[in-house]
Amino acid sequence: MSWRALLTENRAQKLGSLALASLIWLTVRSNLGMDRLASTDGLRIRVLENIPVGVLAAGGGDRAVQMLPSVVHVEVEGDPDVVQRLTPADIQAYVNLLSPEAPRQGMFRVNARAPGVRVAAVLPESVRVERSR
Repeated sequence: MSWRALLTENRAQKLGSLALASLIWLTVRSNLGMDRLASTDGLRIRVLENIPVGVLAAGGGDRAVQMLPSVVHVEVEGDPDVVQRLTPADIQAYVNLLSPEAPRQGMFRVNARAPGVRVAAVLPESVRVERSR
């Protein structure tokens, strides 16, 4: 099939698909970084973006660790005053490599801690870890 035929055939379906994909992308992107107020119990929910993922490992055993992705988004929930004052530097995101039976590489769950609030979600929930000796 020629490039010309590939671009000109089914033009309406291609434009419709592009419009729908753009609408979905804009919706997800606009909701990702916005603060939301939970009206039922007076708690505030906030997403803090681009939190670097650290490694929890035995001293010096895992110096060469590569994580993909190396940053996550953390959604926290709590008192509105506390949540508003949080900065990305206050959030600790990490993978736990302390277990002796942990594989050398693979997918590991990302844990997160934040002072004075509850961590509601971490996106993505897991990262790929590759270790070398």
